[in-house]
Amino acid sequence: MTKNQETEAIISELMDLGYKLREVMFKLNPTIFKSELTLTQLIALQYICHIPNITLKELADKLVIAQSSASELVDRLVKLNYVDRKISPEDRRKIVLNLSPKGKKFIDKHVEENKALFKSLISKLSLEEQKDYLKALQKFYKVSLELVNQIEKGEV
Repeated sequence: MTKNQETEAIISELMDLGYKLREVMFKLNPTIFKSELTLTQLIALQYICHIPNITLKELADKLVIAQSSASELVDRLVKLNYVDRKISPEDRRKIVLNLSPKGKKFIDKHVEENKALFKSLISKLSLEEQKDYLKALQKFYKVSLELVNQIEKGEV
């Protein structure tokens, strides 16, 4: 097998494994499985949690969806009492989003469940395997970021 063929086989296996891992993680994650929220709504809550006073436009950009779709998504989250929508104190033309107490409680529970899940999974690996896994993910993230930067600069 040539180096190119070997690389193609690895890419194919990584793509297949990524799909399988996503599927398994959804099944193992009780917050997603038992929640009234969609996956996109959960991801939106995570952004709102990690970026206080995020605007609707910023959220739409993070989710890579149209602002009108983000608006509908936020409307549902507000109606379900997961998100508070307020006028920005710095710029009264902007609406900012933050978690409501119910949203904060939900995200806190989600984080704790994820920690327990990852602890259970990682404990199946030796310490050496844990370090190798972390190192590989860090490297993959680094090269992914480099590619994003190249794309944004128009170099790719």
